[in-house]
Amino acid sequence: MVSWFALVVRLYIKYIRRSKQTFGNAQTMRKSLHNLHLHPQSFNPPTNPGHDITIHREDVNEWPLYRVSPHPPPPGPTPSPSPSRAILYIHGGAFYREIDPYHWKLTIHLARSTGLDVLVPIYPLLPRPTATAHQVVDGLLSICRLTPHTIVNITGDSAGGCLALATTQHLVSTFPALALTLSSLILISPVLDLTLSHPECVRLDHIDPWLGIDGLRVLTPLWAAGTSVTDPIVSPLFGDIEGLPPVLMLSGTHDLLNSDARRLSAKVLGKNGNAGEWVDERDWVGGSVRVEERRFVYVEEGGMIHDYALLPHPEGERARGLIVDFILGNMV
Repeated sequence: MVSWFALVVRLYIKYIRRSKQTFGNAQTMRKSLHNLHLHPQSFNPPTNPGHDITIHREDVNEWPLYRVSPHPPPPGPTPSPSPSRAILYIHGGAFYREIDPYHWKLTIHLARSTGLDVLVPIYPLLPRPTATAHQVVDGLLSICRLTPHTIVNITGDSAGGCLALATTQHLVSTFPALALTLSSLILISPVLDLTLSHPECVRLDHIDPWLGIDGLRVLTPLWAAGTSVTDPIVSPLFGDIEGLPPVLMLSGTHDLLNSDARRLSAKVLGKNGNAGEWVDERDWVGGSVRVEERRFVYVEEGGMIHDYALLPHPEGERARGLIVDFILGNMV
């Protein structure tokens, strides 16, 4: 059963934040894109992250890169992971919106709970000429190659989930030695197929209070920049899943992107995800389904909206606990 707190957050997003008004209409999305290009949002981290957290800026190439570090390490009987190991966190925002306070809160939570540094790249956003799938993934690969930290986990939400999976796929195929340092990959409500062509997307569009097909389709050609939308660098659902580190993916059933999360689960299980088949509903708990197969864990939360794992309610808190446990449980 969906908590009262989650219902209140849903109402806030629908009636106060009014995100659907932007994502549900192409013209409104174009206006939003234009306004944010003229008046960019701040990407600065919080000035008071807590006495046990420090945030430093250490740029790579022309990108700002922030390092969120726990100090001192979290208490507990087990030794904390080496501070030279890090999480690469790629924020969402539909490829055109800047990192926001909920993203920063997640990075601080991850640093505090895992004892790992969290690297936060500030990547170019649409409609800037350098904000294309190829260029941003190349920039993320450069961070993986050039940072002095050993990246043991890549985490991304929404558009950042798209980038997290695409970057990991390219690490596996192009820089296999770097890919071997990854002990886990976290995908939170990820963008997986920017064609948005699966029939289930239409049904989900009617119940998702946040995202909308019409608005996202304004952004897709800009992000693809001439590359086929079915190219894995744009839509990583169509990429190779062999050689990936252990994966945790979280999705809610009231998220426009939920059907594509199911399709990725089907792909892992060797089923025909493109035809709509996904997985047997196993281990149901409290409206959720948890599927584990071949180092792949998919957690689907009934009634939850897009990016629920970042939001301030019990379901989000539970998801954040799963993320921390998955990262620590897969570290060697």
